[in-house]
Amino acid sequence: MIKNKQTGSALIVILVVVLLLTIIGVMAVRSGIFGLNVATSSQVSRIMDQNNDAALFKIEDSAQFPEFLVGTGLFGYPKMDTNRDKELVICYRGKSTEFYQFYRASLAYIEKTDGVDEVKTENIGGASRSGFCQVSSDKADFVSGRAAAMTQIAVRVSGDTGADSDPFAFYQEGTDTETGKLDEAVRLIITATTVMPALSSETNATINACLRGMSYLDASVSAETVAECLSKHSVPFKTQVSEYSLGQFIKKVAV
Repeated sequence: MIKNKQTGSALIVILVVVLLLTIIGVMAVRSGIFGLNVATSSQVSRIMDQNNDAALFKIEDSAQFPEFLVGTGLFGYPKMDTNRDKELVICYRGKSTEFYQFYRASLAYIEKTDGVDEVKTENIGGASRSGFCQVSSDKADFVSGRAAAMTQIAVRVSGDTGADSDPFAFYQEGTDTETGKLDEAVRLIITATTVMPALSSETNATINACLRGMSYLDASVSAETVAECLSKHSVPFKTQVSEYSLGQFIKKVAV
């Protein structure tokens, strides 16, 4: 009789030990998954930062300035009076040998239709040549062959000098545009947005529609920006905005 009681106690102890081991195992798995998620999130954030930085480094390459400043250039085209309210959009395609191609750029701008603000787009090189990054089967618009991230760049000229800016802050000291024959100094705003479609549960069509928008809109405009659209659909993205003063510089040469 005593022997039977001892056998039953041993079984209960074994079950308790197994239960404790199961709980410990589940906690370890959860901890591992949480740690993996944190590491993955950190890695994703770092990749998107690197892609944005790489795009801006390309734009800041002084060797490209002569090409960028011409009338069809990355800086010259948005600077035209007729394009001041528009964004020039390009996709940073890593497989392409040329960073900027005018015939593969697009324009995004606001147009009122029956009193409603709508984002309008125009492909400079035709319908088949878009400057907007798009998720597609050929993965042509991704930065690298890994097809992990896409980086879209929008360039615009700001018409707002800012409330905190000093008068003529963007002009060269001691000169003026009339006697010095200088081009107008402008503020160039460049927005780089990197998206990782593979980490989203949204359809490619939804992501593509978000990217076919404007990076900046005045508060009075009711339309959605690219960032607002991507955020609404929980698509992983990161945006970096850089501001530049674009103007001519006079260099004194001793003779």
